[in-house]
Amino acid sequence: MWNEIFGWFLILAGVLMGAYMGIKFQREDWLGGYFSLPRRMVRLAHVALVALGMLNILFARSLESLKLSPTLETVASWTLMTAAFLMPASCICISLGSRRFEIFAAPIICLVTGLILTIGGLLQ
Repeated sequence: MWNEIFGWFLILAGVLMGAYMGIKFQREDWLGGYFSLPRRMVRLAHVALVALGMLNILFARSLESLKLSPTLETVASWTLMTAAFLMPASCICISLGSRRFEIFAAPIICLVTGLILTIGGLLQ
């Protein structure tokens, strides 16, 4: 599965995003100030990249222990990678001015699906 490689790329993206944010954070007015919604969403996107990258790596390392059919294993893999892409993307969309918070439903549904399949595969 591609989850491990994808996870490491996400962590790299999170580190690069953090470096960019580190350059900008000294400006009080950056993205409307520290407590503004756009700035909070950018920080959340940064955290999501690293955290969901690690989750994908953990999933890849758990594959040998999963007792799932190949189809369900593939579904779990793709839903976790999709969630890891959509969550930061949703945060960035909100930070750019979209107030359509329902876009968070897609990454959450993907994440819950992948986690349920993974936990189920580990418990069997």
